[in-house]
Amino acid sequence: MTLSRRTLLGFGFASLAHLMLKAPVRSFAQNSYFTWAQLRYDGFWNPNPRAVSRFLSVLFRRTSVEVQPQPRPVELTHPEIFDLPFLYVSGRSALPEFSAKGRDNLRRYIEHGGFILFDDAAGVEDSAFFVSAVDLVSAILPGRRVAPLASDHTLFQSFYLLQHVAGRKIVKPFLYGIDLEDLTPVVFSQNDLCGAWDGDASGYTYACTPGGETQREMTFRLGINLVMYALTGNYKKDQVHIPFILKRRQLIR
Repeated sequence: MTLSRRTLLGFGFASLAHLMLKAPVRSFAQNSYFTWAQLRYDGFWNPNPRAVSRFLSVLFRRTSVEVQPQPRPVELTHPEIFDLPFLYVSGRSALPEFSAKGRDNLRRYIEHGGFILFDDAAGVEDSAFFVSAVDLVSAILPGRRVAPLASDHTLFQSFYLLQHVAGRKIVKPFLYGIDLEDLTPVVFSQNDLCGAWDGDASGYTYACTPGGETQREMTFRLGINLVMYALTGNYKKDQVHIPFILKRRQLIR
C-alpha cells in the first residue's frame, strides 16, 4: 500500500496526542507504531550496527511513541518502503549507483510524504558519502536546493528545544535539508549521529568530540526530535502550542 503525504503525517498527529498524555509503564507492543527503516544497499550500509536498537530504547522510555525495538533493513526496489514514514541511510563511503526503479521509488517516497535522514558516519567534512547523498537527492529532485537548516526550524522544537546539533563528532555545526512545499522531508547530518549511540552493555564504542557525554546526550535528544519531526511535520508551528513549548523549555533545563 502506498501512503500519501496526508496518511503519513496523520500518523504524526496520533503520535503527538500520545506524547502529550502521561505515559504508563509499557512493554514493547507486538504491533508497533514506529519502525526505524534503514536502507540496505551494496556496500557498508550499517557502520554502527548496535546504535539504533539502543536509541529506540531511549525513544521508547522518554516518549509515548510505540516502537519496534530493532531497525528494519529495507531496499529501495521493495514496495514496503511506502508503508514506512521514516528511512535512515548511513555509510562511510560513496553510495552505489542505484537502479532506475530504486531512484524512482526514492523520489516517489519523498514526494508522497516520507522522511529520509542521511547520516554520514565518516567523521570528515564533505566525505564521499555526503557528496554522493546530496548528488542522489539533487538528481531525483531537480531544482531543490540543499541548504543548512535555520536554528529556528521546527525540527529543533519537535520534542526538545535544541539550540545546537550534535553527533559523535561535530564536523558541521548544523544540519542540511531540502524543502518540499512547507516541509523538510530530507535531512543530512555530517556528524555521525549513530556513532554517538553505538555500543554494548560494557559501554559506548566511541567517544564524542569535543563535548563528551553532554554531547552524547544532545545526540539522543536530536534523534528524538528527528523522529518526532518525521511523524508530526510542522505541527509545532501552530501558535496554540507556544505555551506547551515554553513549559517544556523550563522542564528540560
